[in-house]
Amino acid sequence: MRAWWRRRRRKELNPEQFRQIEGWAEQAGTALSNYGSLEDCLQQHGIHWQISQGPHIVAGVRMRAQLDLNARRLTIFAGALDELQTEQRPRKVLERVILSHEVFHLLCPNCPGPVQDAAAHWFAALVTGLPEFPGFWDLPAE
Repeated sequence: MRAWWRRRRRKELNPEQFRQIEGWAEQAGTALSNYGSLEDCLQQHGIHWQISQGPHIVAGVRMRAQLDLNARRLTIFAGALDELQTEQRPRKVLERVILSHEVFHLLCPNCPGPVQDAAAHWFAALVTGLPEFPGFWDLPAE
């Protein structure tokens, strides 16, 4: 995560930010334990989720998923899954990681902006048992 932060923010992750990221991921994990699964959490919040064949690049911005609380809908984009899929990252794993990331945003809407994305990635890695930090998937290769 520290390397991702450095590349993404062009500065070091300080200890307080790291504690915040861990704390928010832990808070989301505690909240998730009140549900039977990620899907149950979404269902209990009245959110329908789907995988869409629609475009995942809009105005030059690449989206993996879109959580629309007004419409009570979570959309995961198939094109994003296609881009990320490798032999080491099967599609089902990608679906779970992205679903977990978006559930974090649902469970922790008050997470501060500066640490929000890192905390969501950290939470997704913890929930899915992923051995890597999924934020790296969106960074260009060096």
